[in-house]
Amino acid sequence: MTDSQTNQMEDLNGAAGDADDSFDDIAMASTGINMLLNNGFDEAFALFDKYKNESPLMHSGYSFVFFMQALMSFEEEKLAEAQKVLQETEKKCSSNSSFVKSFRKKFSKKKKSESSLTLEERITNQVIVADCILYQAVLVFTNQDIPSYVKGGWLLRKAWKIYEKLHKEMEQLTETIAQNKINRLPTSFSSSVDPVRRTSQDASGLTHGDANGSVTEDDVDGELSPDVLSRLLGAVNFGYGTFQLCISMVPPKILKLIEFLGFEGDREVGLNCLEFTSHSKDMKAPLATLALLWYHTVLRPFFALDGANQTQAGTKEAEAIIKEKEKEFTNSSLFMFFQGRIHRLEKKNDLSLKLYKRALVEARGQREVELMCLYEISWCHILKLEWKEAQEGFIRLQKESKWSQAYYTYLVAVCIGSQGELDAAHDIFHKVPGLIKRKNNQIEAFVAHRAEKFKKQKPTVEHCRLLTLEMIFLWHALPTCTPEEISPLLKVCDMQIDHNLMPLKCLLEGSLYKELGSDEMAINCLKEAIARHQGKKEDVYIPAFTNFELACIYMKKPETYHLAKQHLQAVKDNYKDYDFENRLSVRVNNALRRLKSQSATAV
Repeated sequence: MTDSQTNQMEDLNGAAGDADDSFDDIAMASTGINMLLNNGFDEAFALFDKYKNESPLMHSGYSFVFFMQALMSFEEEKLAEAQKVLQETEKKCSSNSSFVKSFRKKFSKKKKSESSLTLEERITNQVIVADCILYQAVLVFTNQDIPSYVKGGWLLRKAWKIYEKLHKEMEQLTETIAQNKINRLPTSFSSSVDPVRRTSQDASGLTHGDANGSVTEDDVDGELSPDVLSRLLGAVNFGYGTFQLCISMVPPKILKLIEFLGFEGDREVGLNCLEFTSHSKDMKAPLATLALLWYHTVLRPFFALDGANQTQAGTKEAEAIIKEKEKEFTNSSLFMFFQGRIHRLEKKNDLSLKLYKRALVEARGQREVELMCLYEISWCHILKLEWKEAQEGFIRLQKESKWSQAYYTYLVAVCIGSQGELDAAHDIFHKVPGLIKRKNNQIEAFVAHRAEKFKKQKPTVEHCRLLTLEMIFLWHALPTCTPEEISPLLKVCDMQIDHNLMPLKCLLEGSLYKELGSDEMAINCLKEAIARHQGKKEDVYIPAFTNFELACIYMKKPETYHLAKQHLQAVKDNYKDYDFENRLSVRVNNALRRLKSQSATAV
């Protein structure tokens, strides 16, 4: 935490000491969030914890800290704890809550007979309730099973109804305030000012909803100041934007459930809402900035949202965001983390590694952020086939992270085996299946299945190295490698002589040649992968992903668009219940949409 933040916190604590005269919970909550993102995690938590019962905003900040911890760690204990605290905040901030009423009575400067909630307070509390429900839905979805999808869908619908009502209400509020200003002007000026009203509405980024919501002139008596209106618009847009963005990216199977529940996501609307919030005075402005960075540097490339061959798309937007917020978050470990992501996508892996290491130092004491940085550092070493350095990072993650012991143990095993310590690797592989916590976790199910193969036989060095390359491929990290870094990966493929590994070898070889731009070689290898897998019941993901890789190549030229469509459709029609089906199905659907758009343009 910077000296200025420390001084600001002391000033806020001092002001809060005389709460009846002044309790600026908006400034205090904003300071807490800024401390949270500027390596002052403990200080931010202490601030929110101290004043959580003094203001709905402070209680929402308190529960958000738990939500952020859970989302960064994915640990079951933290997920459960966050759910509990979010439910508590939701209950406390509901309109009929005694907590809200007692807060209003304690801090209101109005007369006792006028102590009902103001319009600003009511909207603020409703936003907090909707946000809490949305965050709970996000946490429930991490379980990735059917009951969780059903429960998460129900929670999303509940949050959506509140956001929808708030959006219509805020639009009416904006229009009413603008009209009141126009009505007070001389008649001769009214017509020329009228367009301002429309501009004000458009700038809010709000959309009409079906829910009933109305704002009367009595509600805006005295009118909200521009700052208050901007803050409320920012507050509403954050949750609504996050909601729209999340729904727009769910796998097709879950999308059917979402559509059945009566809503759908619009990615552009979501991004516009988050952009609006990031420039607002609301406490969640920096969180909207983080959400945008996450979208541009993680989600866009991972799910191939800009097309199968546009991995670096989003880096310019992310760089612009970081440059704009540089002064506010100069030494923020989280912002360094995203800078590292940008450099990874730009194939500047040495610079990326340097930034991750800096972020790790800055994050000292913030366990969840430290582990995130350590994970990326280990992956940077994996891409360079630096087995020992990667092993050291994964061993620490294995010991300190409670998310998935099975996954990190598997990565330790392949790193040790790749260095030639085959007895040790064999013993560690044995442990993986017994470390599974949840059978419905796709990653754990995959590594357990892989490790099971070594119960009766020792792995070879060649096998371990190919399994490492398999993880690099599945985590969509090959497009972040330079030609110089891909060359050693091709040598890993050349080492393979096991007949059973040929389909995997050919898939990986084809993907590597695709990244090098050697499309003819890539197509030959990928077609061989499909041919060699025929008749096999294991590793169904191989032909599914192979068809997608072929489609990526054929999408480069208009004359082969029809072949790209054939292979994408083959993935949808011919393969079910394979490893990582959800993530591939999102990519396939995005590719089909983009292919349709490209075909129309070509015509």
